[in-house]
Amino acid sequence: MWKDKEDIRNNMHCYVKSMPSLVRNIKDLIPYGFLNTSSYEKRFNNNQEFVTIDTVQDTEIENFKKDPWQYTIGKNNFRGVWDLNNTKKSVGFFGCSFTFGEGIKEEDMFVDIVSNRLNLNPFNFGISGGGVELVARMFSAATSVIDFDYVVITLPGWHRQLHIATDGTMINLIPHWAPQGYEKLTDLLTNAGEEYYLIRAATSINWMYDVARYKGIKLIFSSWDHPQNKLCQLAFPENTIDPFPNIDDKCARDNMHPGPKSQAAHAEQIIKAFHDRAWV
Repeated sequence: MWKDKEDIRNNMHCYVKSMPSLVRNIKDLIPYGFLNTSSYEKRFNNNQEFVTIDTVQDTEIENFKKDPWQYTIGKNNFRGVWDLNNTKKSVGFFGCSFTFGEGIKEEDMFVDIVSNRLNLNPFNFGISGGGVELVARMFSAATSVIDFDYVVITLPGWHRQLHIATDGTMINLIPHWAPQGYEKLTDLLTNAGEEYYLIRAATSINWMYDVARYKGIKLIFSSWDHPQNKLCQLAFPENTIDPFPNIDDKCARDNMHPGPKSQAAHAEQIIKAFHDRAWV
């Protein structure tokens, strides 16, 4: 229970910040896209819309010295350069680090491969460490300010859980990767029964499907987690493709994520899905 008026105000502030329906412009999307920016050295000038960043994780430093490419992060706090004035059909990519392209050069990411091959205007909404609920919230919020023609959602496993702090910050709780100060809560929320995760994941997946249908967005689901992908196939078989093909595990620059071969293979099955459905 809330203890006093100040506690109520703090919690209501948190609630309002976390409501996708209240997003009315691009700047409002930033609370949904919190990346681990503590190690970023941003140099935004008034006219700069994006910056390049050398490294995101300590695990990348040695590989970066051998192959010093950079990440591009926009003012919106997501990866890549957005073009809101482009007349091409737009495609949004939603998911976790697999969509963000952790440890992957931009030209090797499935986001860029798909967009270039299909001649589409891409928006990368991948959030490293994000869970299913955060992906759903991000999707709902983004569709309120950007008119997508297509959306590709590559979901994480359903054990990741979302927690909203008193200041409205969205915190991803991942089994065995507890944020400092959230160890007990992480243990509690990531060690529940499978039915708990399945129901929460199903709710978020249905939410995304309903939003897409209401807005006339052509939608594709998949996941790098096979049980999660199976859930999508059971719920929406016409909208779900095969799981993310992890064929070069830990070959990304951070030594933690799949490498370019996996990204390319995922791109091919997405492109095939577009052609099979006569979307392009």
